[in-house]
Amino acid sequence: MSWRKNLLLFVLLVPAFNLLTIQLLPSVINRVVSKRIVARGLEGAHEPDTRPEAQRRKAEVLARQGINVALPSPRADADSRTVVRPSPDLLYTACVFDLSHGPLHITTPVPDSYISVSGFGADSNNFFAVNDRNATIDAEGRKHLDLLLSRDAATPVPAGARHIVAPSDRGLILFRTLITSEAALAGLRLNTQFQQHCNPL
Repeated sequence: MSWRKNLLLFVLLVPAFNLLTIQLLPSVINRVVSKRIVARGLEGAHEPDTRPEAQRRKAEVLARQGINVALPSPRADADSRTVVRPSPDLLYTACVFDLSHGPLHITTPVPDSYISVSGFGADSNNFFAVNDRNATIDAEGRKHLDLLLSRDAATPVPAGARHIVAPSDRGLILFRTLITSEAALAGLRLNTQFQQHCNPL
């Protein structure tokens, strides 16, 4: 092959590889991860747990087929790989979202430790992140994060909520809550992780 043919081949292949690695591959990865999170959420909905909050959440998960609902995960260990490099010092709750039928109301109480909520679009780019420093305080003195996720900047926003415009209809919301001590773990799961919600408006 002459150098001109090699150059032409290079010029043609570079955009193709760029398209694959920058646009297509992240979208494929996001879909695979989202499907795994939904599958684990649906599996968890079939585990026995008679607490009223657990029963309500299971009903939501099953009714929405794991989409647009917060899915709390057990504490990370060496076998946890749904979230890349999970930390055993954090509790994770994931919400695979689909905004094609309307906006999503995302809420979480804020404990005295670190907490964050992040959004990832269909291309896996992180398009927002808020943490306990962004918390608001209600009339009873309780701290919380209150977000409205939509595709349209003109969407009406509930009072007190922060509006976030998503770059894609589908993606992932990830809640992270710091475990400050072993003694605090049960309380954090009950009073924070299981009170994290992604609900369609």
